[in-house]
Amino acid sequence: MDILLKVFSQDAMCRIVCLAMESQKISTNGQNSSIRDAVAALSDDSPQITAFGAFFARGHDTGEHHHDRAQFVHAERGLLQVWTEEGQWSVPSGMAVWVPARVPHRVRAIGDADFVSLYIRAAVEGEREIPVPSRCGVVTVSTLLKQLIVRLRHLSEKGEHGRCDRLSSVIADELRDLVSADLHLPIPPDRRAAGVALALVDDPSDERDLAAWGRRAGASGRTLTRLFLAGTGYSFAEWRQRCRLLAALEMLSAGGSVTTVALDCGYRSPSAFTAAFTKTFGAPPKRYVPSGARD
Repeated sequence: MDILLKVFSQDAMCRIVCLAMESQKISTNGQNSSIRDAVAALSDDSPQITAFGAFFARGHDTGEHHHDRAQFVHAERGLLQVWTEEGQWSVPSGMAVWVPARVPHRVRAIGDADFVSLYIRAAVEGEREIPVPSRCGVVTVSTLLKQLIVRLRHLSEKGEHGRCDRLSSVIADELRDLVSADLHLPIPPDRRAAGVALALVDDPSDERDLAAWGRRAGASGRTLTRLFLAGTGYSFAEWRQRCRLLAALEMLSAGGSVTTVALDCGYRSPSAFTAAFTKTFGAPPKRYVPSGARD
């Protein structure tokens, strides 16, 4: 982690995020070229909302990229992970993440995943404004919206622009009523706290206390406490709990058993893990284990 010894900057944050991904042994496969080319070919005369989808095999990583349109990444099946300089967002099946236009990001498939993305341009005269957030965020996708997105994908790929425009107006209504899901793991901007955070992303079961982490980072435990709270909105203990549960979500979606995941994430018993997981995500861990891989 030599990079963490450099003075922090926005560029350093981007490198830190890349380092976090490398620490998880992620291979970078590049963007899906057919989608990249299709989105790049869209003009101001194209429908306001267009949909394209693809299958990503486990471990596929798009590499860092951005779009001139806002993106709504919907996971139909599997678990996706989206990284920006602000940290990581986990996107389980049935949810989606907003990525504003021109925000550099990368998408990774934790297991085999099917996804459909909406690409949304700014409204022109006579069109309604679509409420695209200014920052990334995960939301739940209703059954109706899921079906509308799938239908729009088929129409977009067939080039039926008139029907896309009409369907887009319905989708725009549904995008106004989304419920947020708190699946973000922020990385503190201070280089010392970021070093601790990325070490825990790499090994969420690490039990070292703040004093021990402070000696490694070159800061007191009190300073780290302040840096985590100021940089992420969470105390160190709260952040570590969130890190462990999001890592658990990843492991479960990749087929890990509840017992194995609980121990690998630093919990002393499967029951303690199940209680914490259910409280955070509103569903027990087994909900996220693929069929055929359950205990």
